[in-house]
Amino acid sequence: MRWSVSARQDFSPLGDRGATSLEFAMVGGLLVTLLLGSMELGRYMFTLHALRIVAADAARTVTLHGSANMNGALDPCTGLSGALVGVPIRAPFLNPGALSITMSDCATDGSVTTVRVTVTHPFRFVVPIFGAEPASVQEAYQTVFN
Repeated sequence: MRWSVSARQDFSPLGDRGATSLEFAMVGGLLVTLLLGSMELGRYMFTLHALRIVAADAARTVTLHGSANMNGALDPCTGLSGALVGVPIRAPFLNPGALSITMSDCATDGSVTTVRVTVTHPFRFVVPIFGAEPASVQEAYQTVFN
């Protein structure tokens, strides 16, 4: 018995022209959406990490202010509410004018003082996928010192 391979026959008068374009149209949109979405997610995580760095620096600054108050024979909570100034911003890509650093809930129980530090920065998606609205990213720390 003899086996033979025959040439492929086209049943369409145009052949396979345009098949690649059609396949890309079906899959390309999804791939571009995944690419842009992963870039936006990376940018969001990068901003969140930067806020954590700023919040840690703010908590350190609050601890130093509270310790200085105690060394000066003042109440540890003196001046530890409202906006916090003088925090080093070690995230140069964040807009310092839009960055909000506040202190609240200062309480002393015996010799232990707790203060809540909240850092807020606006975040806006460059490519608004699925109708994402601009929002604020917030990070909060609670610092304890004695």
